[in-house]
Amino acid sequence: MMHVMSFPVGIAVLVGITMVWGTTFVVVKEALDVLPVPLLLALRFSLTAALFLWVPFHKAALKPAMILGLLALAGFGTQTLGLSLTTASKAAFITGLSVVLTPMVSAVWLRTNVPARAWLAALVAVAGLGLMTLRGGEAQGVNGGDLWVLGTALAYALYIVYLGRVAGDAPALALAGMQHIPMAALAWLWALPHVDVLATVPLDAYLAVAYLAVIATGLIAVLQTYAQRVVPAHLAALIFVLEPVFASIFAFLLLGERLGPLGLTGAGLVLLAMLIAELRPKRRARTPRPATSKVP
Repeated sequence: MMHVMSFPVGIAVLVGITMVWGTTFVVVKEALDVLPVPLLLALRFSLTAALFLWVPFHKAALKPAMILGLLALAGFGTQTLGLSLTTASKAAFITGLSVVLTPMVSAVWLRTNVPARAWLAALVAVAGLGLMTLRGGEAQGVNGGDLWVLGTALAYALYIVYLGRVAGDAPALALAGMQHIPMAALAWLWALPHVDVLATVPLDAYLAVAYLAVIATGLIAVLQTYAQRVVPAHLAALIFVLEPVFASIFAFLLLGERLGPLGLTGAGLVLLAMLIAELRPKRRARTPRPATSKVP
C-alpha cells in the first residue's frame, strides 16, 4: 500500500515518474500533428481539472492557485509552441534549464543569495546549449521553437519559486487542483478559433490527451506525493534531472531524432549543469524551492 511505501519503492516510483515525464515530449510532439496548440492545452487542462473536482474548495488557496495557474499556463503554452517548431530532444534539455534558472529567479524575486555553483551551472549550461544549437560556427541550429522553450524554463523557474513561497499557506491538494481551473479557462479562450477541429480529431489524439492529463499529471501528482514522503528532497531532485535523458531516448526510439556528436556533447553539458545546480553540501541542504522540476 502506498501509505507504507518503502525507501527502495519510493526511489523506483520517482524514476518511473521521471520516465513518464520524458515520454510527454514525444506524446505532445505527435499530438500536435492533428491538434492546434491551444486546443491541445484546453483539452488537457480541462480533463486534469475534472480529476481534481473531488478536492474541496479552500479560500486560502484561491489567490495563489490563480497565480500558479497563470505561471503554469505560460510554461505549458511556451513549451507546446516550442515543440511544434523544434525537436523533442532539444526541448527537453532546454526545459531542464529551469533547474539552473531557479536560484537566480529566487535571488531577484526573494532576494536570496545565489551560490557559486549556480553561476557555474549557468556557464556550463550556456556552453551546452551553444553546442546543441550552433552549426558551422553560426546560429543556424537556433529556431523559434528553441526560444519558446527557453521561455518555458523561465516560466517553470518562476512557478517553482512562487510555489515554494506559498506552499504552506493552503492545503497542497487544493493548490494543485484549483490552479487548473484558470489554466483550462484561459486555454479555451485561446482555443476558440479552433473548436471546429474537434469533430475531425482522430481517436488516438484524444487518447494522447487522456494520457497527458490522467497519467502524466493526475496520477503522477499522487504518486509523487507519496514517494517524496520517504525519499529525501535532494535525492528526488537528482532523480528528476534524468527527465531530459529519458525524453531524448524516447525521441530517438519513437521519432528517430538524433542530436549528433556536437548535440550529444551539448546535452551532456546541460545535464552536468543541472547536476551542479542540484548538488549541494549537506550542511546547506536548505533550499528556497521544493524538489520538483515539473509543473503539475
